[in-house]
Amino acid sequence: MIKNKLKDLTNFLTGFIIILILMIFSYFSFIKIDLTEDKRFTLHESTIELMETLDDVVEFKIYLENEHLPADLTRVRNSILETLEELSDISDGYVEYEFIDLYNTIEDPKTREQSILNLKRRQGLEIVPIPFRKENGELDRVYVPLGAEAFYKGRSIPVPFIRQAKGNKTNTYEKAIEELEFEITNAIRKLKQDSMKTIAFLQGHGELGRFDVEDFSKSLYEYYQTGPAYIKNKEGKEQLNALNGIDLLIIAKPVQPFTQKEQYIIDQFIMNGGKVLMMLEGAQGAELDSMQTQGIVFAAPLETGLDAMLHKYGVRLNKHIVEDLQCSKIPIQTTASGSGGRFQLYSWIYNPVLKSKNNHIINKNLDPVKVEFCSSFDTTSIEDIKFTTLYQTSGNNRYKKLPSRISFRETANEKIISDNFKKGSKPVALLLEGEFGSYFKNRIAPEFTANKKIKFKDVSGKNKMIVIADGDIGKNWFSQRQEMIPLGTDQYSNVFYDNKKFLVNCANYLLGDEELISVRSKKIKMRLLDSKMVKEKKGFITILNTALPIGIILLISFVFIIFRKVRFSK
Repeated sequence: MIKNKLKDLTNFLTGFIIILILMIFSYFSFIKIDLTEDKRFTLHESTIELMETLDDVVEFKIYLENEHLPADLTRVRNSILETLEELSDISDGYVEYEFIDLYNTIEDPKTREQSILNLKRRQGLEIVPIPFRKENGELDRVYVPLGAEAFYKGRSIPVPFIRQAKGNKTNTYEKAIEELEFEITNAIRKLKQDSMKTIAFLQGHGELGRFDVEDFSKSLYEYYQTGPAYIKNKEGKEQLNALNGIDLLIIAKPVQPFTQKEQYIIDQFIMNGGKVLMMLEGAQGAELDSMQTQGIVFAAPLETGLDAMLHKYGVRLNKHIVEDLQCSKIPIQTTASGSGGRFQLYSWIYNPVLKSKNNHIINKNLDPVKVEFCSSFDTTSIEDIKFTTLYQTSGNNRYKKLPSRISFRETANEKIISDNFKKGSKPVALLLEGEFGSYFKNRIAPEFTANKKIKFKDVSGKNKMIVIADGDIGKNWFSQRQEMIPLGTDQYSNVFYDNKKFLVNCANYLLGDEELISVRSKKIKMRLLDSKMVKEKKGFITILNTALPIGIILLISFVFIIFRKVRFSK
């Protein structure tokens, strides 16, 4: 008897000591095993490195807090909490956070309303109205900011967790949860930056204007200083130092030729380590705006002088227009002419939809991008230059030679025969990396190249550039009310393409900010219930979720009772 008691006591103490050791170990160490397919609970390596380098407290004040939050917003709120908890653990407490319900902390309605308006107007946070019923049955609503503020060393910055509260809520909140880690770490990176890199949009050759690239420019402004760049001064003279201080030069859809001096300045910008993102057209005159007013356009080859420079790097911009069966749709008038005519959506083979090759950090996990009247590239092997195709035509395409006429009847009134679209795929977006030779090597006088004041370089160090055979890939459109349509939004079908994310990724990569892309590219698939099935089989699902657990418990109890009877009856 005593022996059995000692054995029980020993087993109890052993178990207690093991549990105590595990509790102590878990308190001083953070261990997590992520068994999810999409690794939704695993932070990126760059995030962990960022947290380990914090030397002061970063405080987050999160305003997505209210007792009337619906289930989908509560899910976002809980995801924010989980992410901040993990970041706080990794940073040894340097990440602090507080969830603030403005309706509990500010009692005066006018003061509270002003605080909410300030968060919207000054900080740019989205505000969402949430309706609810009071105890007396009266309908009321609260206004909740969908974001936070981050504070670090006396500086502050807004953190938008949900950037667009309109449209499909499921997709909006899924995207918000996907980008939580990025938004939080991006805010910390901005607060830690002492200086910002500079991106300039080249002007002076008919390029896309300020309003044409407004959305793209705003997206870049979150990380970099942005603005226009002019090679010529007010007197029309080229300035050799025009591009000094610029880290990335964006050349978006030039339609006028570059002079030899301008080409030289861009060439030496590249030779001295400057990064370039070119969005070029192979054709001129092919514009959808013109077609909508005239019904027909005449497209001709476009020569700007940049083509010859690209050829030096092994890239040829083809003078044709891609016709691709994998394309978006546009409205085309199919009945009577005039304002009373009927419009119908037709596949428009001149607006190819390009799927990501998913072969590089730039295009990883990106949705398709849409281009308009694009051309394509051919490449030739050049020593010390590596080519990576980021996007290409579908393969179910052909190429319209130039000059040529383009009209709506090609889609609306003529039958498209798919067998005629088998000309093979070609690159539309290319990444070039390596050492670039100067376009002006052996093309200018020796005394000029030998001039120490000129500082001519005939080869660059390790450098990289991206070229895209479409000038409109970065253009945002405007509605009839003159409201900006977000870049990548198809105004006719309401489909969202990843043009903006792709171009921002290009800028991040060229400027060496790959960690921003890695975190932004994280994909999380929300395992949502099938709403149609839930509605159709609501009764069955209710019974299954209530009766099945009880039945399992009863079954286990019954088996246990039978087992005891069999065991102790012997």
